[in-house]
Amino acid sequence: MFLSTRHYIALLIVPILLVLTFSYSLIAWSSFSLNFSHVYAYLFHFDDTSIEQQILATTRVPRLLTGMLIGTNLAVAGVLMQGLTRNPLASPSVLGINSGAACFIALSSIGIHILGDVSTLLAAAVGGVVSGGLVILLGGFFSDRANPLKLVLAGIAINALLIGVTRAAVILADERAYSVITWLSGSLANIDWQDWQSLWPTSLLGLLIAFYVAKNLNLLALGNDIAVSLGINIRLTRFLSCIAIVLLTASSVAVVGPIGFIGLIVPHIARRLVNNNFLLLIPVSALIGSCLIAWADSLARGIAFPAETPVGVITALIGTPFFVYLTIRNKMS
Repeated sequence: MFLSTRHYIALLIVPILLVLTFSYSLIAWSSFSLNFSHVYAYLFHFDDTSIEQQILATTRVPRLLTGMLIGTNLAVAGVLMQGLTRNPLASPSVLGINSGAACFIALSSIGIHILGDVSTLLAAAVGGVVSGGLVILLGGFFSDRANPLKLVLAGIAINALLIGVTRAAVILADERAYSVITWLSGSLANIDWQDWQSLWPTSLLGLLIAFYVAKNLNLLALGNDIAVSLGINIRLTRFLSCIAIVLLTASSVAVVGPIGFIGLIVPHIARRLVNNNFLLLIPVSALIGSCLIAWADSLARGIAFPAETPVGVITALIGTPFFVYLTIRNKMS
């Protein structure tokens, strides 16, 4: 695989940015005086009598690792969706997967168990599949002349419906309404090691599947006829990609709630660095997505310090104008 100078620069800069992000996010905006020496001591000379290191161990590290993994999940899911649909506007949030997962979890949290007594992850997965399937059918994804804008409009319509149902669930929640609203905003405030343990196995499986189908997505980008002539099973590739998208999105929403626009923004940034080669696009998007969430979480802690702003609000403020820009550019092209 030929790598240009730009590719090498990107593969060098992005990991450095990741290390800087990891270090800064651990110490930024804390009620205690944390610094890089505490991070170094935590990593190499842990002392359980140190309050600062205990804060890092029990609060900051699980929060950062979980947030970065969620950023990775949503970014890779966005890459897969844009590759499958060949639509630069596709993402888990735009096509309703986030909203569907959140809606089913919200209904489950107030005692309306549509599927019976199931886990949060399963409820999120089913909600994501149902909403994503409706968007794909209404948007004519399987049509020979699929219109990318029609798919986005279908996503907006289904999103509006699901948001309405979710709001109704919040009203019915009564005394649990505040916790449901906080979760729906996409917050990393109460993350602990248990959340990390519930997130990483499903995420790992989804990421492995994503890397497995990367080469096939490169061939699909050349057109269905060429891909078939090269021996690619298009249906299997699409099926595996959809499984990966659901696993990555549902596991993330189940832990922190819906965080929008990461899957929309990050693939476009990554393409500026490594073009459309999915073998590079997926890992670079994963790294950029993790950095973006970490920086957004740091900003969320700092805006109204010592109070916290949900990280989903920050990503929405960044992503909404970006989505408008992409929509206008896609319509003009």
